Amino acid sequence: MAAFSYRLQTLLDQKEEFKKQAERELVALEEELEQQRTRLQILQETVEELTERRRQMRRDLLGSPGPNAAVSGLKVQERIEYEKAVGLQVEEAQADVITQRGVIERCELDVQQGKKRVQEATREVDVLQKHRAKQEERYRRELQEKEDLMLDEIGNVLYTNRSRSL
Repeated sequence: MAAFSYRLQTLLDQKEEFKKQAERELVALEEELEQQRTRLQILQETVEELTERRRQMRRDLLGSPGPNAAVSGLKVQERIEYEKAVGLQVEEAQADVITQRGVIERCELDVQQGKKRVQEATREVDVLQKHRAKQEERYRRELQEKEDLMLDEIGNVLYTNRSRSL
């Protein structure tokens, strides 16, 4: 007898491949999100370092250089300019942090959409697998009914032949 053949097997295979692809994309999106979070952490550390350097420069500028050392006006002006430059670096780094937070938000949204795609693909595969299981069960029941019918006919023929020979 012929084995069960699911007529929508090609569609089921396509849906399973789509599901696998969606899962791979989700993994890639999650990795990208983690990389962006790491980048944000590095940027935040840079902001902290620059801010601390700026504070230290202000303390050094206002502090006395020592009992015998005199600070010239030119030297003070250079320190002020350098402190301003570091201040600009801090502002740029803070702007980078804000931008990076926006990138992370977009990545999180992409991950959520990726999860939805995986859920949808999983649901579609599950529906087809349930349909396949029901079709296979129906096929097996019909096969069993045919077999039972054949066995009944064989039994009737044997009974008839035995009744005639008596």
